Amino acid sequence: MTLSDLQPTLEASVSADDNDARIDIGILTKGKPTLGMALASLLLQEDVPIRIHVVDTSARPVINRDDVRFALRLAADRRVQCSYEYSGESDVAFSAGKARLIRALNGRHVCLMDDDVVVPSKALRQLLDTALQYPVYGYISPFCKNSPNVDLESGARPPCSPGSLIYQDALVHRILIEYYETTVDVLDQRSTDQKVWETAFLTALFEVLDRPAIRQPDLVTYHLDYYESPRWIDEERTVIARSAAIAHALVRRLRDGTVDPRGPSPDLAPRAPARRSLVRQARALLPWIR
Repeated sequence: MTLSDLQPTLEASVSADDNDARIDIGILTKGKPTLGMALASLLLQEDVPIRIHVVDTSARPVINRDDVRFALRLAADRRVQCSYEYSGESDVAFSAGKARLIRALNGRHVCLMDDDVVVPSKALRQLLDTALQYPVYGYISPFCKNSPNVDLESGARPPCSPGSLIYQDALVHRILIEYYETTVDVLDQRSTDQKVWETAFLTALFEVLDRPAIRQPDLVTYHLDYYESPRWIDEERTVIARSAAIAHALVRRLRDGTVDPRGPSPDLAPRAPARRSLVRQARALLPWIR
């Protein structure tokens, strides 16, 4: 099963105004039972246009589960553009899956959401309202209840926690692809003494780029994995320092011209409206609702 087999439930035109007002949401899942709840909370967001892309790294495609299929039916009912991609298991499933997400998400406002986090119905509207006050920002971060405790919380800069809204231009897009394609995260299975941590990298990246990091303490999201240990990273301080060093190195390489900021990447500029016949739209819905 590939992305071409499962087309988005709705193909909306993308104008400059649409891109400014829309949030592109990426969900990486390894099949947690909370995925259906996470999807439903996003699909019930109020007063904000969203687009969702799911990358599945589980042993068996989650698209065959009833909770996921029902969530995708809900996406069709609410006319939310939602797409799915199965990549399967790998010893670098997390990093490779995040690279796939970034390649698929071409909006200015990007939200990388975990498959075990749920959000209130007006959460994304609140994040976007804050974002639209800035011509350029780094990220806007909600307070995630029951999230693991890490040393980043004690820093002067609020961490880029799961569910944060990230401002993506061509520069950030290319840096993120380079990062995910060339590093091994603490959530990857591959054995290496050079592991990094996504949250530490993103927090450091936007500090290096001198872009604002904004915490919205009144906006609370909920981490549903109540069995996860609050301390789950070995050699935490070393991993955080290594992740920050990579952020500095990537920005320096990009500015030196050793990483091409122009490609390969999706077109982040406004695109012409996409038009489809009613028959083709109906066919595109069939894989989701059978």
